Amino acid sequence: MDRRSSVDIQARSRDEALRLALEQLGARAEDVTVEVLAEIENDFYGDGEVLLRVTRKGARNAPPPVEAPARQTVSDDAIEEYEQLAKDLVVELLGMMAVEADVVAVDNPSVMPIGADDPPTVFIDIMGRDLGLLIGRRGENLSQFQYLVNLLLNRQTDDWVRAIVDIEGYRIRREESLIGLAERVGRQVARNRRAISLEPMPPNERRVVHLTLQNQPDVSTESSGEEPQRRVTILPN
Repeated sequence: MDRRSSVDIQARSRDEALRLALEQLGARAEDVTVEVLAEIENDFYGDGEVLLRVTRKGARNAPPPVEAPARQTVSDDAIEEYEQLAKDLVVELLGMMAVEADVVAVDNPSVMPIGADDPPTVFIDIMGRDLGLLIGRRGENLSQFQYLVNLLLNRQTDDWVRAIVDIEGYRIRREESLIGLAERVGRQVARNRRAISLEPMPPNERRVVHLTLQNQPDVSTESSGEEPQRRVTILPN
Protein backbone atom coordinates (compact mmCIF):
# COMPACT_ATOMS: atom_id res chain seq x y z
CA MET A 1 0.00 0.00 0.00
CA ASP A 2 1.18 3.53 -0.77
CA ARG A 3 1.96 5.14 2.60
CA ARG A 4 2.18 8.73 1.46
CA SER A 5 0.26 10.96 3.81
CA SER A 6 -0.93 13.62 1.37
CA VAL A 7 -1.26 14.34 -2.34
CA ASP A 8 -2.22 17.41 -4.38
CA ILE A 9 -4.39 16.52 -7.38
CA GLN A 10 -5.58 18.68 -10.27
CA ALA A 11 -8.57 17.40 -12.25
CA ARG A 12 -11.70 18.54 -14.06
CA SER A 13 -14.04 17.97 -11.11
CA ARG A 14 -13.89 17.38 -7.35
CA ASP A 15 -15.12 13.79 -7.76
CA GLU A 16 -12.43 12.99 -10.32
CA ALA A 17 -9.69 14.62 -8.25
CA LEU A 18 -10.80 12.76 -5.12
CA ARG A 19 -10.93 9.44 -6.97
CA LEU A 20 -7.41 9.91 -8.30
CA ALA A 21 -6.11 10.94 -4.88
CA LEU A 22 -7.65 7.92 -3.15
CA GLU A 23 -6.07 5.64 -5.75
CA GLN A 24 -2.64 7.18 -5.15
CA LEU A 25 -2.98 7.01 -1.37
CA GLY A 26 -4.58 3.57 -1.32
CA ALA A 27 -7.22 4.98 1.01
CA ARG A 28 -11.01 5.22 1.37
CA ALA A 29 -12.99 8.45 1.34
CA GLU A 30 -13.76 8.17 5.04
CA ASP A 31 -10.04 7.90 5.83
CA VAL A 32 -9.01 11.29 4.42
CA THR A 33 -9.60 15.00 4.72
CA VAL A 34 -10.04 17.12 1.61
CA GLU A 35 -9.01 20.75 1.08
CA VAL A 36 -9.91 22.74 -2.02
CA LEU A 37 -6.79 24.71 -2.92
CA ALA A 38 -8.21 26.31 -6.07
CA GLU A 39 -11.25 25.91 -8.26
CA ILE A 40 -12.74 27.23 -11.49
CA GLU A 41 -16.38 26.28 -12.02
CA ASN A 42 -18.43 26.52 -15.22
CA ASP A 43 -15.71 28.40 -17.03
CA PHE A 44 -16.61 29.49 -20.58
CA TYR A 45 -13.46 27.94 -21.96
CA GLY A 46 -13.62 24.55 -20.31
CA ASP A 47 -15.57 22.29 -18.03
CA GLY A 48 -13.95 23.67 -14.91
CA GLU A 49 -10.87 22.66 -12.94
CA VAL A 50 -10.15 21.95 -9.31
CA LEU A 51 -6.97 21.53 -7.27
CA LEU A 52 -7.41 19.39 -4.14
CA ARG A 53 -5.12 18.44 -1.28
CA VAL A 54 -6.15 15.05 0.11
CA THR A 55 -4.56 14.00 3.41
CA ARG A 56 -4.83 10.84 5.49
CA LYS A 57 -6.58 11.50 8.79
CA GLY A 58 -4.10 11.56 11.63
CA ALA A 59 -1.11 11.55 9.29
CA ARG A 60 2.15 12.74 10.83
CA ASN A 61 3.85 15.70 9.27
CA ALA A 62 0.84 16.34 7.10
CA PRO A 63 0.79 19.77 5.42
CA PRO A 64 -1.16 22.36 7.42
CA PRO A 65 -4.56 23.44 6.09
CA VAL A 66 -4.30 26.21 3.55
CA GLU A 67 -6.61 28.79 2.10
CA ALA A 68 -7.33 28.81 -1.62
CA PRO A 69 -4.45 30.75 -3.16
CA ALA A 70 -5.11 34.42 -3.71
CA ARG A 71 -4.85 35.55 -7.30
CA GLN A 72 -1.88 37.81 -7.80
CA THR A 73 -0.97 40.17 -10.59
CA VAL A 74 1.42 38.37 -12.92
CA SER A 75 4.12 40.25 -14.78
CA ASP A 76 4.20 40.50 -18.55
CA ASP A 77 7.45 38.54 -18.53
CA ALA A 78 5.79 35.70 -16.62
CA ILE A 79 2.83 35.65 -19.02
CA GLU A 80 5.24 35.49 -21.97
CA GLU A 81 7.04 32.59 -20.31
CA TYR A 82 3.74 30.75 -19.75
CA GLU A 83 2.71 31.41 -23.34
CA GLN A 84 5.95 29.94 -24.64
CA LEU A 85 5.64 26.88 -22.41
CA ALA A 86 2.06 26.32 -23.57
CA LYS A 87 3.01 26.78 -27.23
CA ASP A 88 5.87 24.32 -26.91
CA LEU A 89 3.58 21.73 -25.32
CA VAL A 90 0.95 22.15 -28.02
CA VAL A 91 3.58 21.83 -30.77
CA GLU A 92 4.99 18.71 -29.13
CA LEU A 93 1.58 17.07 -28.76
CA LEU A 94 0.60 17.90 -32.34
CA GLY A 95 3.89 16.41 -33.52
CA MET A 96 3.14 13.19 -31.66
CA MET A 97 -0.25 13.13 -33.42
CA ALA A 98 1.37 13.81 -36.82
CA VAL A 99 -0.71 16.99 -37.18
CA GLU A 100 0.85 19.82 -39.17
CA ALA A 101 -0.30 23.24 -37.97
CA ASP A 102 0.88 26.66 -36.86
CA VAL A 103 0.64 27.49 -33.15
CA VAL A 104 0.43 31.10 -31.95
CA ALA A 105 -0.27 32.93 -28.70
CA VAL A 106 -3.09 35.49 -28.91
CA ASP A 107 -4.84 38.03 -26.68
CA ASN A 108 -8.17 37.07 -25.13
CA PRO A 109 -10.49 36.91 -28.17
CA SER A 110 -13.68 36.41 -26.18
CA VAL A 111 -16.27 39.01 -25.23
CA MET A 112 -16.43 37.13 -21.90
CA PRO A 113 -13.64 38.74 -19.85
CA ILE A 114 -11.32 36.84 -17.55
CA GLY A 115 -12.50 37.31 -13.98
CA ALA A 116 -10.44 38.91 -11.21
CA ASP A 117 -10.38 35.58 -9.35
CA ASP A 118 -9.26 33.54 -12.36
CA PRO A 119 -5.69 32.21 -12.53
CA PRO A 120 -3.08 33.62 -14.93
CA THR A 121 -4.45 32.68 -18.34
CA VAL A 122 -2.81 32.37 -21.75
CA PHE A 123 -4.54 31.87 -25.09
CA ILE A 124 -3.18 29.55 -27.77
CA ASP A 125 -4.65 29.23 -31.27
CA ILE A 126 -3.91 26.34 -33.63
CA MET A 127 -4.15 27.17 -37.33
CA GLY A 128 -4.01 24.71 -40.19
CA ARG A 129 -6.00 22.59 -42.61
CA ASP A 130 -8.33 19.66 -41.95
CA LEU A 131 -8.34 20.10 -38.18
CA GLY A 132 -11.98 19.13 -37.70
CA LEU A 133 -11.07 15.78 -36.12
CA LEU A 134 -9.01 17.57 -33.50
CA ILE A 135 -12.05 19.70 -32.63
CA GLY A 136 -14.46 16.76 -32.50
CA ARG A 137 -18.21 16.76 -32.03
CA ARG A 138 -19.26 19.90 -30.16
CA GLY A 139 -15.61 20.54 -29.37
CA GLU A 140 -15.23 17.40 -27.22
CA ASN A 141 -11.80 16.45 -28.60
CA LEU A 142 -10.58 20.03 -28.27
CA SER A 143 -11.72 20.08 -24.65
CA GLN A 144 -9.76 16.89 -23.93
CA PHE A 145 -6.69 18.25 -25.75
CA GLN A 146 -6.84 21.49 -23.75
CA TYR A 147 -7.12 19.54 -20.50
CA LEU A 148 -4.00 17.56 -21.36
CA VAL A 149 -2.09 20.76 -22.20
CA ASN A 150 -3.06 22.28 -18.84
CA LEU A 151 -2.11 19.14 -16.95
CA LEU A 152 1.36 19.13 -18.50
CA LEU A 153 1.77 22.91 -18.25
CA ASN A 154 1.11 23.00 -14.52
CA ARG A 155 3.82 20.42 -13.92
CA GLN A 156 6.31 23.01 -15.20
CA THR A 157 5.11 26.14 -13.37
CA ASP A 158 5.07 27.33 -9.77
CA ASP A 159 1.80 29.23 -10.30
CA TRP A 160 -1.45 27.56 -11.21
CA VAL A 161 -1.73 28.62 -14.86
CA ARG A 162 -4.59 28.10 -17.32
CA ALA A 163 -4.11 27.69 -21.05
CA ILE A 164 -7.07 28.23 -23.36
CA VAL A 165 -6.53 26.31 -26.59
CA ASP A 166 -8.55 27.12 -29.70
CA ILE A 167 -8.48 25.86 -33.27
CA GLU A 168 -9.02 28.34 -36.11
CA GLY A 169 -11.29 30.44 -33.85
CA TYR A 170 -13.76 27.57 -33.25
CA ARG A 171 -14.51 28.62 -29.65
CA ILE A 172 -15.26 32.20 -30.65
CA ARG A 173 -17.59 31.15 -33.47
CA ARG A 174 -19.41 28.87 -31.04
CA GLU A 175 -19.59 31.68 -28.48
CA GLU A 176 -21.09 34.06 -31.05
CA SER A 177 -23.64 31.41 -32.04
CA LEU A 178 -24.66 30.84 -28.42
CA ILE A 179 -24.98 34.57 -27.72
CA GLY A 180 -27.24 34.96 -30.76
CA LEU A 181 -29.32 31.94 -29.70
CA ALA A 182 -29.73 33.24 -26.15
CA GLU A 183 -30.79 36.68 -27.37
CA ARG A 184 -33.34 35.29 -29.86
CA VAL A 185 -34.88 32.86 -27.39
CA GLY A 186 -34.85 35.52 -24.68
CA ARG A 187 -36.89 37.87 -26.88
CA GLN A 188 -39.33 35.06 -27.68
CA VAL A 189 -39.80 34.17 -24.01
CA ALA A 190 -40.31 37.83 -23.07
CA ARG A 191 -42.89 38.25 -25.86
CA ASN A 192 -44.87 35.02 -25.34
CA ARG A 193 -44.41 34.77 -21.55
CA ARG A 194 -43.64 31.05 -21.84
CA ALA A 195 -40.47 29.31 -20.67
CA ILE A 196 -38.23 27.59 -23.24
CA SER A 197 -35.63 24.92 -22.49
CA LEU A 198 -32.55 24.75 -24.69
CA GLU A 199 -30.75 21.60 -25.79
CA PRO A 200 -28.32 19.98 -23.31
CA MET A 201 -25.01 21.84 -23.16
CA PRO A 202 -21.70 21.44 -21.32
CA PRO A 203 -21.06 23.85 -18.41
CA ASN A 204 -18.95 26.28 -20.45
CA GLU A 205 -21.74 26.78 -22.99
CA ARG A 206 -24.47 27.10 -20.36
CA ARG A 207 -22.42 29.87 -18.76
CA VAL A 208 -22.45 31.86 -22.00
CA VAL A 209 -26.26 31.74 -22.05
CA HIS A 210 -26.52 32.75 -18.38
CA LEU A 211 -24.12 35.68 -18.81
CA THR A 212 -25.77 36.87 -22.01
CA LEU A 213 -29.17 37.18 -20.33
CA GLN A 214 -28.18 38.02 -16.77
CA ASN A 215 -29.04 41.73 -17.11
CA GLN A 216 -32.25 41.28 -19.12
CA PRO A 217 -35.17 42.51 -16.96
CA ASP A 218 -37.86 40.44 -18.71
CA VAL A 219 -36.26 36.99 -18.44
CA SER A 220 -34.15 34.84 -16.15
CA THR A 221 -32.24 31.60 -16.61
CA GLU A 222 -31.75 28.41 -14.64
CA SER A 223 -29.96 25.11 -15.22
CA SER A 224 -31.57 21.76 -14.50
CA GLY A 225 -30.92 18.06 -15.05
CA GLU A 226 -27.87 15.88 -14.63
CA GLU A 227 -24.73 15.85 -16.77
CA PRO A 228 -24.45 15.30 -19.67
CA GLN A 229 -28.14 16.14 -20.16
CA ARG A 230 -28.10 19.31 -18.06
CA ARG A 231 -29.72 22.24 -19.90
CA VAL A 232 -30.61 25.91 -19.53
CA THR A 233 -34.24 27.04 -19.29
CA ILE A 234 -35.09 30.67 -20.07
CA LEU A 235 -38.11 31.87 -18.05
CA PRO A 236 -40.26 35.02 -18.14
CA ASN A 237 -39.96 37.35 -15.12
